[in-house]
Amino acid sequence: MKRRVRGLSIRVAGDRLLDIPCKVCGDRSSGKHYGIYSCDGCSGFFKRSIHRNRVYTCKAQGDLKGSEVAVQHERGPRKPKPPKEGDSPTRRVAEDSSQPPPLKLPTAFQPPIQHMKPSPEQHIQQPMFVPHQPPPPGLLQILMSAEKCQEFVWNSKMDPAVNASGPASPSTAIHLSLSPSWEVLQETTARLLFMAVRWVRCLAPFQTLSKRDQLLLLQDSWKELFLLHLAQWSIPWDLGPLLGGPKARERLPQDDPIVHLEINTIQDILARFRQLSPDGSECGCMKAVILFTPETPGLVDVQPVEMLQDQAQCILNDYVRGKHPRQPTRFGRLLLMIPGLRSVRQSTVERLFFRETIGDIPIQRLLGDMYIMEKTYT
Repeated sequence: MKRRVRGLSIRVAGDRLLDIPCKVCGDRSSGKHYGIYSCDGCSGFFKRSIHRNRVYTCKAQGDLKGSEVAVQHERGPRKPKPPKEGDSPTRRVAEDSSQPPPLKLPTAFQPPIQHMKPSPEQHIQQPMFVPHQPPPPGLLQILMSAEKCQEFVWNSKMDPAVNASGPASPSTAIHLSLSPSWEVLQETTARLLFMAVRWVRCLAPFQTLSKRDQLLLLQDSWKELFLLHLAQWSIPWDLGPLLGGPKARERLPQDDPIVHLEINTIQDILARFRQLSPDGSECGCMKAVILFTPETPGLVDVQPVEMLQDQAQCILNDYVRGKHPRQPTRFGRLLLMIPGLRSVRQSTVERLFFRETIGDIPIQRLLGDMYIMEKTYT
């Protein structure tokens, strides 16, 4: 029954509504729809289901109690309508605030594009978050592993006679002012050169470079790596009297004034190293800064080498700030030892520490054979 009021067609309350309840929700039905008495909400649901050929199965085995209020507040269209012209963002936010925000996966866990639409069975069985995969080991972990390998090599390669009076590992070293004999020092320096080559072989990022660049970096930085190993593993020793003694002067040219400055530089570096007592992580970062030198002559892949050197410096800075927050100058003091190591000439190191073990053969010529030999053993 309809009435017209000033040209408007108004539906009178109660029109087409019967006293027969809806068979689905119990609300007042508006007539028969698809063979049963149902209200407008349920009839619309039937219509959509029939047009889309949908079949529903009750998970509650028919025991779920229907609610009249729930049917009256049925959701609107499944797809959001495009915003109308003139709608303010504030109004849309206020309307959407009543609905809970959708869950979003973190960016690191977004699945690939081809897997964005799984089947219903996969959607039920798969977890909401992809299990976190452990990241590949960082440069700090690689350097720490290389330092652990060095400690193993030191303890296994040293002879009992040298171990009796030689330096202990830095982690267990007792700071005693011991002055070894010249023969023990020569034997120890040969072991330290072997350990420096082994340390380079243990670095996975170094192996990603070409063989030519690997040899160039090793031949250009072996002297600094050796002196840094000497400072690291001779902390219990007092090498000042030995390096300033007559046996050291016999092996160096007396008419070269730079030699005396180089001896003083080595002694100063050893003293500062004993004062700071850097741990294995700090030593590993310093060695990486020395090894990955992008200014090496003849280097082909400069960019990855420069990136690794920058990464080693950043790791050392973060590590020192976290481990020694009350020593703000420690990072700078560690890096300032590297220019001192580079100021010593290779010829001085060869005459002083390796003349009695290898003779007049240049160390750079032996490094290629030592590096290949280490490759066969690792």
